[in-house]
Amino acid sequence: MPEGSEVPAGRIAVQPAGPFGAGEWPEVPLKANERVPVLITAGVWLVFLVVPLVAMVTGDAPLGTKVLGCAGLAAFVAVYMGHFIWPWPWRTLPHWVNTTAVTAVLLLCVLATIPAAGLNSFNFLPFTLAIWIFPHRLRIGLPVSVALSAAWALVALSVDAGGSRFWLIIPTVMSLVIMLALRLAMEREERSRILGEELALSRQRERVGRDVHDVLGHSLTVITLKTELARRLVDADPEQAKAELDEVLELSRQSLAEVRTTVGGLHAPDLGAQLASARTALQAAGIAFRLPEAASVAGFRPDRRELFAWCLREAVTNVIRHSGASHCTVTITADRLTVADDGTGLGASASPGNGLSGMRHRITDAGGTLSLGRTHPGSDRPGTTLEVHL
Repeated sequence: MPEGSEVPAGRIAVQPAGPFGAGEWPEVPLKANERVPVLITAGVWLVFLVVPLVAMVTGDAPLGTKVLGCAGLAAFVAVYMGHFIWPWPWRTLPHWVNTTAVTAVLLLCVLATIPAAGLNSFNFLPFTLAIWIFPHRLRIGLPVSVALSAAWALVALSVDAGGSRFWLIIPTVMSLVIMLALRLAMEREERSRILGEELALSRQRERVGRDVHDVLGHSLTVITLKTELARRLVDADPEQAKAELDEVLELSRQSLAEVRTTVGGLHAPDLGAQLASARTALQAAGIAFRLPEAASVAGFRPDRRELFAWCLREAVTNVIRHSGASHCTVTITADRLTVADDGTGLGASASPGNGLSGMRHRITDAGGTLSLGRTHPGSDRPGTTLEVHL
């Protein structure tokens, strides 16, 4: 949002990382549950104002001057902390105008402390810089904070001609450098956090996309095969056609449920159930098969059962849809899954689709490897062998 532009009431103006954690500088007063952490973060640094307070109380200034100085210090604390509770008191004016007004009030408070505190009033400098460096964009906060530091340095040069001049200017410069370093560190941290969230969101989208592709790709392939079979049987064997259509209805319901659970991040296919599903799909496609029994994989680690289930689903779907095979063999061990067919094999220009790409991502994330080769090299029907090794 451009500096100084309007924001609807009740909304927040998003700024780079500031004292409110996520770079948000509220336009309206903070809620009760937001005030305590903000006041602690901003107020902990007020301990440095003990120095001018002690100087005023123990100094030789007249009582009236001391009272004025203490009143100025109290007003400074109230305005400074109030600015963090309500940083945008005049909502019809740009943000920088509000901060300028607050800065002017703070400087008047500092002027009230100078007769009693003397040079100790320089302890107020970091607080006048903070309200510019942290809430504002650097293109606004940096030049203003540099100008304020320069003004404080000129004051130090004009009021003290002795050897202590150096010890007033150096803290002025150091305050500016330290705050700018903190501001840049906070901005880098905020950018890293946003980048991490975007990366996590991207990975989540890829995962959901892979899961939905694998779920729908397999289910729709089986539904298509059974629907075609039912159409061929509708005249020759109406009862069998009806049975096939009932299975199609059940498969569609299961697919819908799987998509819902996948989108919700709850879907984890079972290897035993996937073997049964592969048996049904291959049978419907008229492909002879050899599959292990579900009991033989029951003792595998849960994470490998889930990974092998995803890979088996995609591999069998590819055999049915693309291979033109008449036979498919699946072997599974504790660390290896192999799916081999006697189809036309991979063409010279074959490129992996979404299914194989998603499978490769899953296997790589699990620390495994995926390899594709020919089942019968040199044959007219070389076939394809897919192997997953963990």
